[in-house]
Amino acid sequence: MEKTATATDRRSFIKSGAIVAAPLAVMAPAAAFAADDGSKARLVRLEDEKAIQALHRDLVREVNGGEHKLAEGLTALAVDPADELQIAFAEDGRSARCRRACTASFRTEFTGHSTLEQMHRLQGQGQHSHEESRELVVEYEKGKHGWAIARARLA
Repeated sequence: MEKTATATDRRSFIKSGAIVAAPLAVMAPAAAFAADDGSKARLVRLEDEKAIQALHRDLVREVNGGEHKLAEGLTALAVDPADELQIAFAEDGRSARCRRACTASFRTEFTGHSTLEQMHRLQGQGQHSHEESRELVVEYEKGKHGWAIARARLA
């Protein structure tokens, strides 16, 4: 009989410990949110940066795929992956601007009637391709559905 009494005492001790600990476990997350040390704002900023970086990658991919035109004759954009995207947020956090150095590839059709241009067209070389160092400037706005590109241009 002593074993039963001891087992009951152990169970009751464990049960009473769980009863005492349950309210503390519920209160701990509430206390953590109540004593916000700016970590919530930092988390929101990191999420905003991640969303803008994804939009920026999509924009470059669309330009290279011919789906988005930033300038006449633009065929491709190359950004240096080592060059980190710099994002400048407005004070209210509802808009942001990015500037990034890139290499822009352009193709210009020969439209003149000179002998040289006619020869190039006959040989299947009726266009001139060249690259320029430019800066991609993109402005973003945050709406009720998240971040979106407001304006994009090459400077």
